[in-house]
Amino acid sequence: ELPAEDAILASWMSILTSIISFACLGLVLSSQMKWWLSSPFLNRVRWHVLLDSVNVWLFHFLATHPACGLRYNPASGLTTLSFFAILCHVFFWFNKLMGFTIIKTHLAMLERAFERPLGTQFLDYLQVIFGVSIVVSTVSFVGSSSVSQVHELIGIVMLIEVSVVLSCIALAVLMTRAFCLAHRYAKMEAGQEKRPAENELALKAVHFSKRMRWETPLNLLLVATAFALHVFWLFQLHWHQPNHRHTIQEMAFLSAAILSLANCARYSSLLSLAEFNLPQKKPKQGIFHQMSEAIFGSFSNESLEDIDQWKTGHHSWDEKTYELAHRAVTLRALLEFYSSLPAKMPHFDPARHKTSDIVRQVIIPMSRQSPYGDCAAAMVLMGGREILPDRMVTHSWSNHFAHLVASVVADALELPSYESVLARLEAQEMLALKSELYWKKKLDTAYWICCFSINQHAGICGYVPPDLQDPVTHALPKACSCKHPKHWSDSEPLKDGQSVDCEMNKFDNMMDCIFSLNPECSQLIAVDIQFNLFTRAWCVAEIHQAQQMYMPQRMIIFSEENLKREEVWLHHLKVQEMKASNPADAKFILSKIDDPRQFDADLQQLIFGTGGLVQACHMGFERMSLLGAVAQKGFDRQRTMDFVVCVYN
Repeated sequence: ELPAEDAILASWMSILTSIISFACLGLVLSSQMKWWLSSPFLNRVRWHVLLDSVNVWLFHFLATHPACGLRYNPASGLTTLSFFAILCHVFFWFNKLMGFTIIKTHLAMLERAFERPLGTQFLDYLQVIFGVSIVVSTVSFVGSSSVSQVHELIGIVMLIEVSVVLSCIALAVLMTRAFCLAHRYAKMEAGQEKRPAENELALKAVHFSKRMRWETPLNLLLVATAFALHVFWLFQLHWHQPNHRHTIQEMAFLSAAILSLANCARYSSLLSLAEFNLPQKKPKQGIFHQMSEAIFGSFSNESLEDIDQWKTGHHSWDEKTYELAHRAVTLRALLEFYSSLPAKMPHFDPARHKTSDIVRQVIIPMSRQSPYGDCAAAMVLMGGREILPDRMVTHSWSNHFAHLVASVVADALELPSYESVLARLEAQEMLALKSELYWKKKLDTAYWICCFSINQHAGICGYVPPDLQDPVTHALPKACSCKHPKHWSDSEPLKDGQSVDCEMNKFDNMMDCIFSLNPECSQLIAVDIQFNLFTRAWCVAEIHQAQQMYMPQRMIIFSEENLKREEVWLHHLKVQEMKASNPADAKFILSKIDDPRQFDADLQQLIFGTGGLVQACHMGFERMSLLGAVAQKGFDRQRTMDFVVCVYN
């Protein structure tokens, strides 16, 4: 039995390790359930977080059983509990070795960015030391049959661990230097980048590298402390008097090891960039300003003229544009609508039914003779509330409706692809998905989606083209028999040759209106598997319009393999070959383009250029490359400036 003082110490230690164990469980659940991206690096990080946490739980058991340390008794040999303790310690060395491989991946990426050695070769030597330590320590604890042999091999282990302690300190210096360089060049790039999406990317790199400057030495110094205390404990355990109390040394090592493992799991999560977001800083306001704002409204410097700059001066046109801009649907409402599809459309097949099928068979019938009249489906889904969107969704009606919904969910979860989301839209997974989105505070994000936000009764509902047969029943949906007036692009009254009452010819003005009223709004480009979206005239016009407005844009695709397979033919896009459901719409869009060749060149730059949609999408699959990519751009910019100064002098 332990002395009373040691028993009290062990009790407090068990409480501490219990708290840390629960924290590690949270990290494991987060990495396994929230990281939907799949890449070799992220998979390795997931395993590292899991194994670190398992190691913490093993050490927690040792902390609650302090009498089962590595005490060797020649009479009884190593007990079962002693073998368990050996497993914990060997596992500890293995996890640290795995952690250094993850750090090496980041260091190698920064070396490529700066074209200079930053210490990856040193890490190779450190990995060899760790490997030898694992082998020798395992042999020393298990393969020895005499006390003298154990003492000799334990001495070798101690020497190796001392070298590991010194190596960790040296590595902390190298990694901190690397992140300081990355922060310097990322900050330089953030100061020069003007485009909203690229500037946000640069700011994210700045904040990430700034945080890593102190997270890295903290993590490695904790590792060094754990190994140093382990050396001290082994010395006390095998070279001190037999009756000496070892509980304090053992508890000191266990506490340092558990803290080190838990922090390594947290540090690896940070390195993954899977859950790293920009800090939201709100300007400090005095109590007088807050009371005045609540009573009289905001005292913003932004004038009403700036807010109304989207207006054309035609009252009826602007009134319709404003009405259209406030027809967003929340993600909560969209998911509820999707969950209701089997009841409203019993033959619904997510793998076969397209958005056009859902519009004809569900959206048009549900919005006919509603409490709000023959109206847009957004009015029905939102209970008549007018909502300004946070996202403007550009999509093709030929895409599967399930893929459209999955794209929106992927955007809320900040994923570059929606393949992994499709399974989460199943009925048995929907509750878990909604819960995750609730805790991420994404359910009330508002999306402007044309099939919901446009009043179909004011346009297409009365006629069903023969090629829109249901893919399951092969029946042609019935046309709507509502009496709502139909307004096409040439219906009177007209403004500059375009119908004032039509809702399908105001996308550019409506986007101006949305962005003026909500500068935080961004465009979501939901791409179908065949990339047909880029052949639709209205879709390309919306993408180009958002780019001209400097509206942040984000492209969501099916998968990275799908992007690599389809991106080749995108290089041959031409605006003259793009189509629209109404040929008059295609002519109207082309009439607004003064130079089609220049438009095609701008479109190629937007899709494939530096910081373009494709590059940003590729970067989304390997978030680890974020810091290196931004820092390299800043480094190249600085090198160019230095060269110009040198030539000038």
